[in-house]
Amino acid sequence: MTQGHLTATRIIAAQIYSALPKELKAEVNLPDLQQAAMLHDYGKVLIPKEILNKKGTLTQEEKKIIELHSEFGYELLKQQGVKDNVLNLIKYHHQKPDGSGYPTVNQDFKYDLSVQILEAADKYSALTEDRPYHKARTKNEALDIIQKDVDSGIISQAVFDALKKGIY
Repeated sequence: MTQGHLTATRIIAAQIYSALPKELKAEVNLPDLQQAAMLHDYGKVLIPKEILNKKGTLTQEEKKIIELHSEFGYELLKQQGVKDNVLNLIKYHHQKPDGSGYPTVNQDFKYDLSVQILEAADKYSALTEDRPYHKARTKNEALDIIQKDVDSGIISQAVFDALKKGIY
């Protein structure tokens, strides 16, 4: 987790929001979305650095440990008095509409427009920056990868169109 990634995710989320049609903007609380974008990876402070910075493929056990970061962040920030809406965005930013992402969903889960925006912004930011396990991809390469999320129903066409409009 780097400050650069968190800031980039916040900026991209705001750009997506700004490029949405007016009727969809009404569904999103921008201050909550931006706060969640800045805090979405907070739980990674509890993930061992050797796993976070591993250059090769993660083992199944290491993947399970990484996947705990959203729940860790949720629990740590809940103790700090962060709003429920922000906490749920942090907790579910790797969740899918059918509940097949992580963490396991419960009654507080709703896959709304804000989750989609955070998912798209986080993924785009991660794809376009150098990581220990991959080189930064170009804008078009990142968009091609995210297009697969649109095709599978994870991200709506409206959010994807707003992402493209926002970054160009």
